[in-house]
Amino acid sequence: MYSILKKISRPLLILLFFTSSVQAQDTIADSVSRAKQTDSIGKPGRYFKPKAVILPATLLLYSGLKPVIPAIQNADDQIWDNVMKNHPDFKTNADDYLMWAPTASLYIMDAFKVKTKNKFYEHLIIDAGSIIVTGGIGFVMREISKNIEEYNTHDSKFPSGHTANAFRGAEIVYQELKHTHPWLSYSGYVFASAVGVLRIYNKTHLLTEVLAGAGLGILSTKLTYLVFDKVKYRKKKGKK
Repeated sequence: MYSILKKISRPLLILLFFTSSVQAQDTIADSVSRAKQTDSIGKPGRYFKPKAVILPATLLLYSGLKPVIPAIQNADDQIWDNVMKNHPDFKTNADDYLMWAPTASLYIMDAFKVKTKNKFYEHLIIDAGSIIVTGGIGFVMREISKNIEEYNTHDSKFPSGHTANAFRGAEIVYQELKHTHPWLSYSGYVFASAVGVLRIYNKTHLLTEVLAGAGLGILSTKLTYLVFDKVKYRKKKGKK
């Protein structure tokens, strides 16, 4: 079990590492300009700077190139075959609960009055908004992919909804804690990566479906924050 889990988890551990590295650089840059945050609320650069989107965009691009690059499909097939051959009976529903761990941890922090970027009621709005955005875009992706043969080889769906939801929550935790608790802000990615591994190990999703879900969850949450901050900024300006 250890050997096959190691093979499956390696790509997602790399994903977690690069996510943390890129986000760490973003945190440092944002901290330097923290005094200017009030004036910059709602500006696209805060969430869609190249270094902030290159990782999730790359994940989506990699997964999107599956129909035209055989090596990507071969990687999916190989991992799937290894799991089916070595652990055909493995099954757990832990991923059904772990995908909610990042956002649940944020509300626990609210209960203990841990300092975050936004207030509790704003967390509810952002959480609900990101669910709608992620779900909506994910639905469109599934409608498109079900008509593409390369995405319908193993009776699985593209992208992984569980992984998208987990990384959606992880990105919220990161955005809320990156200034006040930088290292804790990465904790959501640990849970999200675990969900991705379990989706593959449960024989529910392929690697490309998991990676696409991760990219979708991160970018959808960034988009939600962008819209939220713009509305919040305009309201503040209107009161002046």
